[in-house]
Amino acid sequence: MAMDECRDDEGGDLSGLRLKADTAYITGATPKLDHVVQFHLGDNITALEKTTLSQGGSELICYSTLLGAVGAFYPFGTKDEIDFFSHLEMFMRSEKPPLCGRDHLMYRSYHFPVQNCVDGDLCEQFMNLPSDKQRGIASELDRTPAEIVKKLEDCRPSPPRSK
Repeated sequence: MAMDECRDDEGGDLSGLRLKADTAYITGATPKLDHVVQFHLGDNITALEKTTLSQGGSELICYSTLLGAVGAFYPFGTKDEIDFFSHLEMFMRSEKPPLCGRDHLMYRSYHFPVQNCVDGDLCEQFMNLPSDKQRGIASELDRTPAEIVKKLEDCRPSPPRSK
């Protein structure tokens, strides 16, 4: 590739401002990437990898953070799962307020509004609710508490089998 072609491919600064940082707000340029998911973790990610946890399992995105947390973004397989877990998350937000008193949705939307993501940690708190609250949420979802617990356990990736 010739030097002139490389300069053209770079995109350059068409505004004449000679700024290297993101100047989309100044120049009115549209972003080059689509925002598929928005989710605030509360920590800085130090490692990110697309992988599978078991042979033949579905792919997921594993991450580790500056404070030592390890987590995963796990894709749902069907539209029914997305609908079920987003409704469960909505009920859990009202039943299980955070310890610090800050609204859960406000926390997860700290930088950008939450988009196309369900908080699995919050959904897992269903098993810690008193049985009367579990039955109330289950009746709203047209299921039994046992079915909800089973669905939560099915979403967890199975550990690798030893040889």
